[in-house]
Amino acid sequence: MKVTNNLHLPEAFVKAVSVERHNKAGSYSATTLNKGTKEVILQERHWDEFSVDAADQVWATFGTAVHAIMEKYEDGNFHEETFDIAVSNSRVTGTVDSYDMEHGVINDWKTASVYKVMHGDFSDWYKQGMTYAWLLKQNGLDVRHCRFIALLKDHSKSKAKTDASYPQSPVFTYEFDVTPEELQQTGERILNKVKDIEAAELMSDDEIAPCTAEERWADSDKYAVMKNGRKTAVRVFDQLVDAEACAGALGNSHYVEHRPAVSRKCGDYCLCKDFCSFYKKEQENK
Repeated sequence: MKVTNNLHLPEAFVKAVSVERHNKAGSYSATTLNKGTKEVILQERHWDEFSVDAADQVWATFGTAVHAIMEKYEDGNFHEETFDIAVSNSRVTGTVDSYDMEHGVINDWKTASVYKVMHGDFSDWYKQGMTYAWLLKQNGLDVRHCRFIALLKDHSKSKAKTDASYPQSPVFTYEFDVTPEELQQTGERILNKVKDIEAAELMSDDEIAPCTAEERWADSDKYAVMKNGRKTAVRVFDQLVDAEACAGALGNSHYVEHRPAVSRKCGDYCLCKDFCSFYKKEQENK
């Protein structure tokens, strides 16, 4: 990956934000398994063709800094331990930020936005935590609980005072218990994902199926009831039939406008978009 420096920032900063390949050939991390298979393959194949600017990588330094600070303080737990297990013809890895062996607790540090908390979707953290728990289990270590401790980099004290729904602290904790049933399900998920990636490695870029809606951070299609001469929607529905019924009841001056799902990750957060047939087609249809 090429890192440009359009703002002529100090070389130390450029080096700090320069990202190395996350996975070795045939090895996939817990966070990689959360990505779409198409993204995983395209990122590996085209890594040397990617170009990012150092200034756009600024948030990566926050996460790195937090982990560097937390791991240097002794608290009786294991810190930054990496686990590696063979799955199918590949390997699955995971580096655990902190593991409390006495209580069977995994702690993971995150830097996140307030939007993440208010949106309330932690499925990626859940999968990551369960993959770590499964990796430790394969190594004979017991995990009964996972805890993600997020530092909210854009938290506002003033908003917290005036909005009860806003996170009231700049630190947010997401946690869950780990059960034997969930560990078994996680093992099955990991195996299926690895086999899917291995099969995709034999395909061309365009032959690989698109990432799922969840993996693309895509909301569902919406159907807006519009009124002639008005720019904003009267109402927005998830189902076409409901929107049509509403428009019909309001009279001939109303009509239904289809609003296709937007893949929020593709445009702004995926390195592979210029090599992705799905993204290119989505752009052509706009």
